[in-house]
Amino acid sequence: MSTLPTLYACLRVPQRPDLAVTVAKDFSPRLQRYPHGCVVLDVSGLERLLGTPQTIGEELEKGVEGQGARGERGLGSQRGRGNHRAVAVAPTQSAALLLAAAHPGLTVVSVDMFAALAPLPIDVLYHFLAEAHDVTFFRTKRAHAAKQHAQWESYEKAFDALRRWGIATLGELGALPAGALSARLGQSGVMLQRFASGLDAQPLVPDADIPRFLQHIELEWPIDALEPLSFVLARLLDPLSALLERADRGAAAIRLDLRLVDRTTHARLLQLPAAMRDAKVLRTLLVLDLESHPPHAAIDHVTIEVDPAPARILQYSLLERARPSAETIATLTARLSALVGETRSGTPVLLDSHRPDAFELRLFAADSGSSETRGLGSAPRAADTPNARGLELPNSRLVLALRRFRPPRAIRVTVERGHPVRVAIDRKGMPGGQVVQCAGPWRSSGAWWDHGGRQWNRDEWDVELGDGSACRLFRERDTDSWFMEGILD
Repeated sequence: MSTLPTLYACLRVPQRPDLAVTVAKDFSPRLQRYPHGCVVLDVSGLERLLGTPQTIGEELEKGVEGQGARGERGLGSQRGRGNHRAVAVAPTQSAALLLAAAHPGLTVVSVDMFAALAPLPIDVLYHFLAEAHDVTFFRTKRAHAAKQHAQWESYEKAFDALRRWGIATLGELGALPAGALSARLGQSGVMLQRFASGLDAQPLVPDADIPRFLQHIELEWPIDALEPLSFVLARLLDPLSALLERADRGAAAIRLDLRLVDRTTHARLLQLPAAMRDAKVLRTLLVLDLESHPPHAAIDHVTIEVDPAPARILQYSLLERARPSAETIATLTARLSALVGETRSGTPVLLDSHRPDAFELRLFAADSGSSETRGLGSAPRAADTPNARGLELPNSRLVLALRRFRPPRAIRVTVERGHPVRVAIDRKGMPGGQVVQCAGPWRSSGAWWDHGGRQWNRDEWDVELGDGSACRLFRERDTDSWFMEGILD
Protein backbone atom coordinates (compact mmCIF):
# COMPACT_ATOMS: atom_id res chain seq x y z
CA MET A 1 0.00 0.00 0.00
CA SER A 2 1.29 3.45 -0.85
CA THR A 3 2.00 5.69 2.12
CA LEU A 4 1.30 9.40 2.09
CA PRO A 5 2.93 12.02 4.32
CA THR A 6 0.62 12.91 7.18
CA LEU A 7 0.29 16.02 9.29
CA TYR A 8 -2.17 16.40 12.14
CA ALA A 9 -3.33 19.38 14.17
CA CYS A 10 -4.95 19.34 17.60
CA LEU A 11 -7.21 22.15 18.80
CA ARG A 12 -7.76 22.19 22.55
CA VAL A 13 -10.47 24.51 23.92
CA PRO A 14 -11.60 22.99 27.26
CA GLN A 15 -14.15 25.69 28.06
CA ARG A 16 -15.83 25.59 24.63
CA PRO A 17 -15.57 22.24 22.81
CA ASP A 18 -18.01 23.47 20.15
CA LEU A 19 -15.57 26.25 19.21
CA ALA A 20 -12.81 23.75 18.43
CA VAL A 21 -15.16 21.77 16.18
CA THR A 22 -16.38 24.92 14.42
CA VAL A 23 -12.84 26.06 13.63
CA ALA A 24 -11.67 22.57 12.62
CA LYS A 25 -14.52 22.16 10.11
CA ASP A 26 -13.27 25.22 8.21
CA PHE A 27 -9.92 23.49 7.59
CA SER A 28 -10.66 19.80 7.06
CA PRO A 29 -13.64 17.41 7.02
CA ARG A 30 -11.52 14.62 8.51
CA LEU A 31 -11.59 15.41 12.21
CA GLN A 32 -12.00 13.30 15.31
CA ARG A 33 -13.33 14.55 18.63
CA TYR A 34 -11.63 13.74 21.92
CA PRO A 35 -12.68 14.48 25.51
CA HIS A 36 -12.00 17.77 27.25
CA GLY A 37 -12.49 19.96 24.20
CA CYS A 38 -9.83 18.35 21.97
CA VAL A 39 -10.28 17.94 18.23
CA VAL A 40 -7.68 16.31 15.96
CA LEU A 41 -7.86 17.04 12.25
CA ASP A 42 -5.87 15.86 9.25
CA VAL A 43 -4.19 18.90 7.63
CA SER A 44 -1.73 17.04 5.41
CA GLY A 45 -3.41 18.36 2.25
CA LEU A 46 -3.15 22.05 3.16
CA GLU A 47 0.61 22.63 2.90
CA ARG A 48 0.60 23.92 -0.68
CA LEU A 49 -2.50 26.06 -0.12
CA LEU A 50 -1.57 27.60 3.26
CA GLY A 51 2.19 27.01 3.51
CA THR A 52 4.47 25.36 6.06
CA PRO A 53 3.23 23.52 9.18
CA GLN A 54 4.08 26.68 11.15
CA THR A 55 1.79 28.74 8.89
CA ILE A 56 -1.01 26.17 9.19
CA GLY A 57 -0.73 26.30 12.97
CA GLU A 58 -0.84 30.09 12.95
CA GLU A 59 -3.97 30.07 10.79
CA LEU A 60 -5.64 27.62 13.17
CA GLU A 61 -4.64 29.78 16.11
CA LYS A 62 -6.13 32.85 14.41
CA GLY A 63 -9.34 30.91 13.82
CA VAL A 64 -9.59 29.96 17.49
CA GLU A 65 -8.87 33.54 18.57
CA GLY A 66 -11.38 34.96 16.12
CA GLN A 67 -14.19 32.59 17.06
CA GLY A 68 -13.49 32.86 20.78
CA ALA A 69 -13.12 36.63 20.92
CA ARG A 70 -16.76 37.15 21.86
CA GLY A 71 -17.11 37.15 25.62
CA GLU A 72 -13.72 35.54 26.26
CA ARG A 73 -10.13 36.57 26.66
CA GLY A 74 -7.32 35.62 24.28
CA LEU A 75 -5.52 32.36 23.78
CA GLY A 76 -4.11 30.87 26.95
CA SER A 77 -6.00 33.22 29.31
CA GLN A 78 -7.52 30.37 31.38
CA ARG A 79 -5.50 29.15 34.30
CA GLY A 80 -5.24 25.84 36.01
CA ARG A 81 -4.10 22.40 34.97
CA GLY A 82 -5.54 21.36 31.63
CA ASN A 83 -7.69 24.49 31.19
CA HIS A 84 -5.51 26.31 28.67
CA ARG A 85 -6.28 26.73 25.02
CA ALA A 86 -3.72 25.25 22.69
CA VAL A 87 -2.96 24.45 19.06
CA ALA A 88 -0.41 21.75 18.20
CA VAL A 89 0.77 20.50 14.79
CA ALA A 90 2.68 17.22 14.57
CA PRO A 91 3.19 14.20 12.27
CA THR A 92 0.96 11.93 14.43
CA GLN A 93 -2.29 12.27 16.35
CA SER A 94 -0.73 11.13 19.63
CA ALA A 95 2.04 13.72 19.46
CA ALA A 96 -0.42 16.51 18.65
CA LEU A 97 -2.69 15.51 21.56
CA LEU A 98 0.12 15.38 24.11
CA LEU A 99 1.74 18.63 22.96
CA ALA A 100 -1.60 20.45 23.08
CA ALA A 101 -2.26 19.07 26.58
CA ALA A 102 1.18 20.17 27.81
CA HIS A 103 1.80 23.55 26.15
CA PRO A 104 -0.57 26.52 25.86
CA GLY A 105 -0.51 28.53 22.68
CA LEU A 106 0.98 27.23 19.43
CA THR A 107 3.38 24.26 19.19
CA VAL A 108 4.69 22.98 15.85
CA VAL A 109 6.81 19.84 15.45
CA SER A 110 7.67 18.74 11.93
CA VAL A 111 11.01 16.89 12.21
CA ASP A 112 12.05 15.23 15.49
CA MET A 113 8.80 14.29 17.15
CA PHE A 114 10.27 12.17 19.93
CA ALA A 115 12.70 14.94 20.96
CA ALA A 116 9.74 17.31 21.44
CA LEU A 117 7.82 14.80 23.56
CA ALA A 118 10.78 13.55 25.62
CA PRO A 119 10.92 16.44 28.18
CA LEU A 120 7.18 16.29 28.96
CA PRO A 121 6.32 14.93 32.42
CA ILE A 122 4.60 11.57 32.55
CA ASP A 123 1.67 13.19 34.36
CA VAL A 124 0.63 14.78 31.05
CA LEU A 125 -0.09 11.31 29.66
CA TYR A 126 -1.77 10.23 32.89
CA HIS A 127 -4.19 13.17 33.06
CA PHE A 128 -5.07 12.90 29.37
CA LEU A 129 -5.95 9.21 29.68
CA ALA A 130 -7.86 9.87 32.92
CA GLU A 131 -9.99 12.51 31.21
CA ALA A 132 -10.61 10.21 28.25
CA HIS A 133 -11.61 7.35 30.57
CA ASP A 134 -14.05 9.47 32.60
CA VAL A 135 -15.90 10.65 29.49
CA THR A 136 -15.86 7.24 27.78
CA PHE A 137 -16.96 5.38 30.94
CA PHE A 138 -20.12 7.42 31.43
CA ARG A 139 -21.02 7.25 27.71
CA THR A 140 -20.42 3.51 27.39
CA LYS A 141 -23.24 1.02 27.63
CA ARG A 142 -23.41 -1.01 30.83
CA ALA A 143 -22.32 -4.20 29.03
CA HIS A 144 -18.99 -2.60 28.06
CA ALA A 145 -18.47 -0.46 31.16
CA ALA A 146 -16.74 -3.26 33.07
CA LYS A 147 -14.25 -3.74 30.25
CA GLN A 148 -13.46 -0.01 30.13
CA HIS A 149 -13.01 0.10 33.90
CA ALA A 150 -10.69 -2.93 33.86
CA GLN A 151 -8.57 -1.33 31.14
CA TRP A 152 -8.19 1.88 33.14
CA GLU A 153 -7.23 -0.10 36.26
CA SER A 154 -4.44 -1.76 34.27
CA TYR A 155 -3.22 1.69 33.18
CA GLU A 156 -3.24 2.95 36.77
CA LYS A 157 -1.19 -0.04 37.91
CA ALA A 158 1.27 0.61 35.10
CA PHE A 159 1.60 4.29 36.08
CA ASP A 160 2.16 3.32 39.74
CA ALA A 161 4.95 0.95 38.70
CA LEU A 162 6.56 3.57 36.47
CA ARG A 163 6.60 6.12 39.30
CA ARG A 164 8.19 3.58 41.64
CA TRP A 165 10.87 2.96 39.01
CA GLY A 166 11.63 6.69 38.92
CA ILE A 167 10.28 7.27 35.40
CA ALA A 168 9.40 10.98 35.35
CA THR A 169 9.29 11.97 31.66
CA LEU A 170 7.92 10.59 28.42
CA GLY A 171 11.46 10.31 27.05
CA GLU A 172 12.48 8.00 29.90
CA LEU A 173 9.37 5.88 29.29
CA GLY A 174 10.07 5.68 25.56
CA ALA A 175 13.70 4.64 26.17
CA LEU A 176 12.75 1.54 28.18
CA PRO A 177 13.29 -1.82 26.41
CA ALA A 178 9.93 -2.85 24.95
CA GLY A 179 10.40 -6.57 25.67
CA ALA A 180 11.24 -6.10 29.34
CA LEU A 181 8.43 -3.56 29.72
CA SER A 182 5.91 -5.99 28.24
CA ALA A 183 7.09 -8.79 30.55
CA ARG A 184 6.57 -6.63 33.67
CA LEU A 185 3.56 -4.47 32.81
CA GLY A 186 1.88 -6.42 30.03
CA GLN A 187 0.11 -4.89 27.05
CA SER A 188 -0.84 -1.77 29.00
CA GLY A 189 2.80 -0.84 29.47
CA VAL A 190 3.51 -1.29 25.76
CA MET A 191 0.52 0.88 24.83
CA LEU A 192 1.66 3.63 27.19
CA GLN A 193 5.16 3.51 25.74
CA ARG A 194 3.87 3.79 22.17
CA PHE A 195 1.64 6.71 23.15
CA ALA A 196 4.54 8.43 24.93
CA SER A 197 6.68 8.01 21.79
CA GLY A 198 4.01 9.66 19.62
CA LEU A 199 2.96 6.47 17.80
CA ASP A 200 -0.70 6.14 16.87
CA ALA A 201 -2.60 3.02 17.93
CA GLN A 202 -5.19 3.44 15.17
CA PRO A 203 -5.83 5.70 12.17
CA LEU A 204 -7.95 8.81 12.45
CA VAL A 205 -11.68 8.00 12.51
CA PRO A 206 -13.55 10.94 10.89
CA ASP A 207 -16.57 12.29 12.74
CA ALA A 208 -19.75 10.99 11.15
CA ASP A 209 -21.56 14.31 11.73
CA ILE A 210 -19.15 16.26 9.53
CA PRO A 211 -20.14 16.24 5.83
CA ARG A 212 -17.42 14.82 3.59
CA PHE A 213 -16.94 15.46 -0.12
CA LEU A 214 -16.37 11.88 -1.19
CA GLN A 215 -17.35 9.74 -4.17
CA HIS A 216 -16.51 6.12 -4.93
CA ILE A 217 -17.43 3.47 -7.47
CA GLU A 218 -17.07 -0.30 -7.63
CA LEU A 219 -16.10 -1.32 -11.17
CA GLU A 220 -17.69 -4.30 -12.86
CA TRP A 221 -14.47 -5.09 -14.74
CA PRO A 222 -10.90 -4.14 -13.74
CA ILE A 223 -9.27 -1.22 -15.57
CA ASP A 224 -5.60 -1.31 -16.50
CA ALA A 225 -5.30 1.78 -18.75
CA LEU A 226 -5.52 5.52 -18.14
CA GLU A 227 -7.96 6.32 -20.95
CA PRO A 228 -10.92 4.34 -19.54
CA LEU A 229 -9.93 5.43 -16.03
CA SER A 230 -10.25 9.10 -17.07
CA PHE A 231 -13.95 8.52 -17.88
CA VAL A 232 -14.46 7.00 -14.43
CA LEU A 233 -12.72 9.98 -12.81
CA ALA A 234 -14.98 12.36 -14.75
CA ARG A 235 -18.06 10.47 -13.53
CA LEU A 236 -16.92 10.92 -9.92
CA LEU A 237 -15.64 14.49 -10.18
CA ASP A 238 -18.76 15.98 -11.80
CA PRO A 239 -21.00 15.44 -8.73
CA LEU A 240 -18.15 16.48 -6.43
CA SER A 241 -17.79 19.73 -8.34
CA ALA A 242 -21.53 20.35 -8.02
CA LEU A 243 -21.41 19.71 -4.28
CA LEU A 244 -18.52 22.13 -3.87
CA GLU A 245 -20.35 24.80 -5.84
CA ARG A 246 -23.50 24.46 -3.73
CA ALA A 247 -21.41 24.71 -0.57
CA ASP A 248 -19.40 27.68 -1.95
CA ARG A 249 -16.21 25.71 -1.47
CA GLY A 250 -13.23 24.72 -3.58
CA ALA A 251 -10.84 21.78 -3.51
CA ALA A 252 -7.62 22.42 -1.57
CA ALA A 253 -6.41 18.84 -2.07
CA ILE A 254 -7.59 15.67 -3.79
CA ARG A 255 -7.13 12.21 -2.33
CA LEU A 256 -7.33 9.35 -4.79
CA ASP A 257 -7.45 5.74 -3.58
CA LEU A 258 -7.30 3.03 -6.22
CA ARG A 259 -7.96 -0.47 -4.94
CA LEU A 260 -6.11 -2.95 -7.13
CA VAL A 261 -6.95 -6.51 -8.04
CA ASP A 262 -4.18 -7.79 -5.76
CA ARG A 263 -6.02 -6.16 -2.79
CA THR A 264 -3.47 -3.40 -2.33
CA THR A 265 -4.24 0.31 -2.52
CA HIS A 266 -2.53 2.84 -4.75
CA ALA A 267 -2.98 6.16 -2.93
CA ARG A 268 -2.19 9.59 -4.32
CA LEU A 269 -2.50 13.05 -2.76
CA LEU A 270 -2.60 16.18 -4.94
CA GLN A 271 -2.08 19.47 -3.15
CA LEU A 272 -3.53 22.30 -5.18
CA PRO A 273 -2.05 25.84 -5.27
CA ALA A 274 -5.51 27.41 -4.87
CA ALA A 275 -9.03 26.29 -4.11
CA MET A 276 -10.67 25.18 -7.38
CA ARG A 277 -13.69 23.13 -8.39
CA ASP A 278 -13.57 22.80 -12.18
CA ALA A 279 -14.18 19.08 -12.82
CA LYS A 280 -12.25 19.06 -16.11
CA VAL A 281 -9.17 20.66 -14.53
CA LEU A 282 -9.26 18.28 -11.56
CA ARG A 283 -9.55 15.27 -13.88
CA THR A 284 -6.61 16.51 -15.98
CA LEU A 285 -4.45 16.92 -12.88
CA LEU A 286 -5.29 13.41 -11.65
CA VAL A 287 -4.58 11.83 -15.04
CA LEU A 288 -1.23 13.64 -15.36
CA ASP A 289 -0.24 12.54 -11.88
CA LEU A 290 -1.13 8.92 -12.68
CA GLU A 291 0.97 9.11 -15.83
CA SER A 292 4.01 9.78 -13.64
CA HIS A 293 2.92 7.35 -10.87
CA PRO A 294 0.95 4.55 -12.53
CA PRO A 295 -0.50 1.70 -10.44
CA HIS A 296 1.23 -1.65 -10.76
CA ALA A 297 -1.96 -3.66 -11.29
CA ALA A 298 -5.49 -3.33 -12.64
CA ILE A 299 -8.04 -1.24 -10.74
CA ASP A 300 -11.41 -2.49 -9.48
CA HIS A 301 -12.46 0.28 -7.04
CA VAL A 302 -11.97 4.06 -7.23
CA THR A 303 -12.44 6.53 -4.34
CA ILE A 304 -12.00 10.30 -4.59
CA GLU A 305 -12.17 12.61 -1.57
CA VAL A 306 -11.80 16.38 -1.71
CA ASP A 307 -10.51 18.58 1.10
CA PRO A 308 -12.75 21.68 0.95
CA ALA A 309 -11.57 25.25 1.41
CA PRO A 310 -13.36 28.61 1.14
CA ALA A 311 -13.92 29.57 -2.48
CA ARG A 312 -11.70 32.25 -3.99
CA ILE A 313 -12.97 35.79 -4.51
CA LEU A 314 -11.28 37.29 -7.57
CA GLN A 315 -11.16 41.04 -8.13
CA TYR A 316 -9.57 41.90 -11.46
CA SER A 317 -7.87 45.24 -12.03
CA LEU A 318 -8.78 47.53 -14.90
CA LEU A 319 -5.23 48.92 -15.09
CA GLU A 320 -3.08 45.76 -14.90
CA ARG A 321 -2.80 42.83 -17.22
CA ALA A 322 -4.79 39.82 -16.04
CA ARG A 323 -2.72 37.02 -14.56
CA PRO A 324 -3.19 33.40 -15.59
CA SER A 325 -5.76 31.57 -13.51
CA ALA A 326 -4.73 29.09 -10.84
CA GLU A 327 -6.29 26.31 -12.90
CA THR A 328 -4.14 27.20 -15.92
CA ILE A 329 -0.93 27.35 -13.88
CA ALA A 330 -1.70 24.09 -12.08
CA THR A 331 -2.37 22.29 -15.35
CA LEU A 332 0.81 23.69 -16.94
CA THR A 333 3.03 22.68 -14.02
CA ALA A 334 1.43 19.23 -13.93
CA ARG A 335 2.14 18.72 -17.64
CA LEU A 336 5.74 19.84 -17.20
CA SER A 337 6.21 17.48 -14.25
CA ALA A 338 4.76 14.59 -16.23
CA LEU A 339 7.05 15.42 -19.17
CA VAL A 340 10.42 16.01 -17.46
CA GLY A 341 9.84 14.58 -13.98
CA GLU A 342 8.85 16.06 -10.62
CA THR A 343 12.46 16.70 -9.56
CA ARG A 344 13.22 18.68 -12.75
CA SER A 345 10.31 21.11 -12.71
CA GLY A 346 9.44 23.81 -10.20
CA THR A 347 10.86 26.88 -8.52
CA PRO A 348 14.63 26.86 -7.78
CA VAL A 349 15.30 27.72 -4.14
CA LEU A 350 18.69 28.35 -2.55
CA LEU A 351 19.67 25.97 0.24
CA ASP A 352 21.22 27.00 3.55
CA SER A 353 24.51 25.26 2.80
CA HIS A 354 28.15 26.05 2.11
CA ARG A 355 28.10 23.72 -0.90
CA PRO A 356 28.59 25.82 -4.07
CA ASP A 357 25.47 26.37 -6.16
CA ALA A 358 23.33 24.36 -3.74
CA PHE A 359 19.65 24.59 -4.64
CA GLU A 360 16.56 22.45 -4.96
CA LEU A 361 13.35 22.56 -6.96
CA ARG A 362 10.12 23.06 -5.05
CA LEU A 363 6.52 23.18 -6.16
CA PHE A 364 5.85 26.29 -8.21
CA ALA A 365 3.88 28.96 -6.34
CA ALA A 366 2.76 31.94 -8.39
CA ASP A 367 2.39 34.27 -5.39
CA SER A 368 5.50 33.15 -3.50
CA GLY A 369 7.32 36.27 -2.47
CA SER A 370 8.82 35.42 0.88
CA SER A 371 12.54 35.41 1.39
CA GLU A 372 12.40 31.77 2.43
CA THR A 373 11.18 30.64 -0.97
CA ARG A 374 13.01 33.17 -3.09
CA GLY A 375 14.46 31.67 -6.24
CA LEU A 376 17.88 31.85 -7.78
CA GLY A 377 16.96 34.86 -9.84
CA SER A 378 16.68 37.09 -6.78
CA ALA A 379 19.26 39.52 -5.50
CA PRO A 380 22.58 37.91 -4.58
CA ARG A 381 23.74 37.55 -1.03
CA ALA A 382 26.44 39.81 0.34
CA ALA A 383 28.95 36.97 0.32
CA ASP A 384 28.44 36.53 -3.43
CA THR A 385 29.32 40.10 -4.37
CA PRO A 386 32.87 41.07 -5.28
CA ASN A 387 32.92 43.96 -2.80
CA ALA A 388 32.26 41.54 0.06
CA ARG A 389 35.44 39.70 -0.91
CA GLY A 390 37.70 42.72 -1.29
CA LEU A 391 37.67 43.15 -5.09
CA GLU A 392 37.32 46.87 -5.98
CA LEU A 393 35.60 47.55 -9.29
CA PRO A 394 34.31 50.71 -10.94
CA ASN A 395 30.74 51.64 -10.01
CA SER A 396 31.10 49.54 -6.86
CA ARG A 397 27.82 50.92 -5.50
CA LEU A 398 25.96 48.68 -7.94
CA VAL A 399 24.91 45.25 -6.74
CA LEU A 400 26.54 42.60 -8.92
CA ALA A 401 25.06 39.21 -9.71
CA LEU A 402 26.91 35.99 -10.40
CA ARG A 403 25.68 34.29 -13.57
CA ARG A 404 26.75 30.70 -13.08
CA PHE A 405 27.72 28.25 -15.78
CA ARG A 406 26.17 24.83 -15.39
CA PRO A 407 28.40 22.92 -15.59
CA PRO A 408 31.43 25.16 -14.88
CA ARG A 409 33.69 25.80 -17.89
CA ALA A 410 37.13 24.16 -17.88
CA ILE A 411 39.93 26.75 -18.34
CA ARG A 412 43.73 27.04 -18.29
CA VAL A 413 45.21 29.42 -15.73
CA THR A 414 48.76 30.67 -15.45
CA VAL A 415 49.77 31.08 -11.81
CA GLU A 416 52.64 33.17 -10.48
CA ARG A 417 53.48 33.40 -6.77
CA GLY A 418 50.26 31.63 -5.92
CA HIS A 419 47.99 34.08 -7.82
CA PRO A 420 46.31 33.68 -11.22
CA VAL A 421 47.84 36.04 -13.80
CA ARG A 422 46.31 34.82 -17.07
CA VAL A 423 43.14 32.94 -18.10
CA ALA A 424 42.85 30.97 -21.35
CA ILE A 425 39.66 29.31 -22.59
CA ASP A 426 38.87 27.44 -25.82
CA ARG A 427 35.25 28.60 -26.18
CA LYS A 428 34.53 31.58 -28.43
CA GLY A 429 32.84 34.56 -26.87
CA MET A 430 34.02 33.67 -23.37
CA PRO A 431 36.11 36.13 -21.34
CA GLY A 432 39.83 35.53 -21.01
CA GLY A 433 43.21 37.19 -21.07
CA GLN A 434 45.42 38.98 -18.59
CA VAL A 435 44.28 39.27 -14.96
CA VAL A 436 44.19 42.94 -13.93
CA GLN A 437 43.36 42.37 -10.27
CA CYS A 438 42.16 39.48 -8.17
CA ALA A 439 40.86 38.64 -4.72
CA GLY A 440 41.27 35.31 -2.98
CA PRO A 441 41.69 32.51 -2.46
CA TRP A 442 38.71 31.41 -0.34
CA ARG A 443 39.05 27.76 0.55
CA SER A 444 35.84 25.73 0.72
CA SER A 445 35.38 22.02 1.34
CA GLY A 446 32.72 19.70 2.65
CA ALA A 447 30.66 16.52 2.30
CA TRP A 448 33.87 14.48 2.50
CA TRP A 449 31.84 11.93 4.43
CA ASP A 450 29.42 11.50 1.51
CA HIS A 451 30.34 8.77 -0.96
CA GLY A 452 27.72 9.85 -3.48
CA GLY A 453 30.03 12.21 -5.34
CA ARG A 454 28.74 15.46 -3.76
CA GLN A 455 31.92 16.32 -1.84
CA TRP A 456 33.99 19.35 -2.84
CA ASN A 457 37.43 20.79 -2.00
CA ARG A 458 38.42 23.95 -3.84
CA ASP A 459 39.93 27.45 -3.77
CA GLU A 460 37.85 30.31 -5.17
CA TRP A 461 39.08 33.54 -6.80
CA ASP A 462 37.28 36.67 -8.04
CA VAL A 463 39.26 38.23 -10.89
CA GLU A 464 38.99 41.21 -13.23
CA LEU A 465 40.34 40.60 -16.74
CA GLY A 466 41.89 42.98 -19.22
CA ASP A 467 38.70 43.23 -21.31
CA GLY A 468 36.81 44.63 -18.28
CA SER A 469 34.92 41.46 -17.38
CA ALA A 470 34.81 40.05 -13.85
CA CYS A 471 34.69 36.29 -13.27
CA ARG A 472 34.58 33.73 -10.49
CA LEU A 473 37.31 31.07 -10.83
CA PHE A 474 38.01 28.04 -8.69
CA ARG A 475 40.67 25.37 -8.50
CA GLU A 476 39.84 21.78 -7.60
CA ARG A 477 42.52 21.02 -5.04
CA ASP A 478 42.25 17.25 -5.45
CA THR A 479 42.89 17.30 -9.23
CA ASP A 480 44.60 20.72 -9.59
CA SER A 481 42.07 21.62 -12.33
CA TRP A 482 40.80 25.15 -12.95
CA PHE A 483 37.22 26.11 -13.84
CA MET A 484 35.27 29.30 -14.51
CA GLU A 485 32.14 29.19 -12.34
CA GLY A 486 30.44 32.29 -13.67
CA ILE A 487 30.54 35.90 -14.73
CA LEU A 488 29.92 38.84 -12.41
CA ASP A 489 27.89 41.61 -13.97
